[in-house]
Amino acid sequence: MDFTESTLFFHCFRELPESIEIEVWGLSLSGTQKNEDYYVSGISTISFEGVTSGLLDVSVYHPEKNDFIKIRNGINLKLTKSWGEPLAYEEYQYHLGGVLDWPSGYCQLGINATGTVRVSFETTDFVISSAYVKNPEKYTYKGNRG
Repeated sequence: MDFTESTLFFHCFRELPESIEIEVWGLSLSGTQKNEDYYVSGISTISFEGVTSGLLDVSVYHPEKNDFIKIRNGINLKLTKSWGEPLAYEEYQYHLGGVLDWPSGYCQLGINATGTVRVSFETTDFVISSAYVKNPEKYTYKGNRG
């Protein structure tokens, strides 16, 4: 699974619950049984059980320009939030990178968890990746565009 072309819907928690669901538009799947790569042009839900900690980094997009908000010396404005400390045993680290819907920006989301992870989506939302690459505007999430 790849989240590079995705829009993530993750709203910050004061404290992370033990179970989290994240919605994603535009999950990419490769290495399927049919040897095809797919783009999910719709919402996928990813559920994490046994969540122990997390980290979110967001480079914030400028609301009126096609660029990041810059601070001194041209450095991108970055917001960071962390929850808990990673455990050293029986824990998996999951990394999701894509566009965060709010605050709008490119994000890296890390979730550390000890339990089951489930991904669900409608197979009717599958698009062969080559079709997505040829016409991304047709399939990309449009909800956060002004």
